[in-house]
Amino acid sequence: MNIGKASLASYYLKPIGTIFLNLLKMVVVPIVLTSIISGVVSLKDIRKIGTIGVKTIIYYLFTTAFAIIIGLAIANVMKGNFTVLSTSDLSYTASESAGIMDTIVNIFPSNLIAPMVETSMLQIIVIALFIGFAMVIAGEKAESVVKLNDSISEVFMVIMSMIIKTSPIAVFCLCSGATPVIL
Repeated sequence: MNIGKASLASYYLKPIGTIFLNLLKMVVVPIVLTSIISGVVSLKDIRKIGTIGVKTIIYYLFTTAFAIIIGLAIANVMKGNFTVLSTSDLSYTASESAGIMDTIVNIFPSNLIAPMVETSMLQIIVIALFIGFAMVIAGEKAESVVKLNDSISEVFMVIMSMIIKTSPIAVFCLCSGATPVIL
């Protein structure tokens, strides 16, 4: 097999970076699921969860509005500094957007496993909240499940730590597989 110097890095090193990204994707769902469950259970009072939820939504709305204002301000200040691209031959047909009720319905999963397989984070969060609420309501009867969840969470945090320790090498491998710049 005849591999040039530029493609040598791409052939041997880029897969290492891809493996790193795959490993990160692998641990995201279990970490999000178990962490949210642990957070809900640690509050031990559903009224506190509601209060924190409302505060979180308000915080989210304000930070989103602030980010939009910053983005629009920067876009307006920089408006004349970029060349205009020709778009005369381009066409786009927007798909029909889902209605608000469809969006709300789609937040709630019909299957426990499918959102985890498809990495549908909003549905995973809803699953975690329901499991956490149920564990709080069940009280002492759910104590063994709470301990199991905490153990699983800790295991995946250790796995994440192991993956992160490889990040300097993995990022180098991802970058070295990029298209070379000829000077």
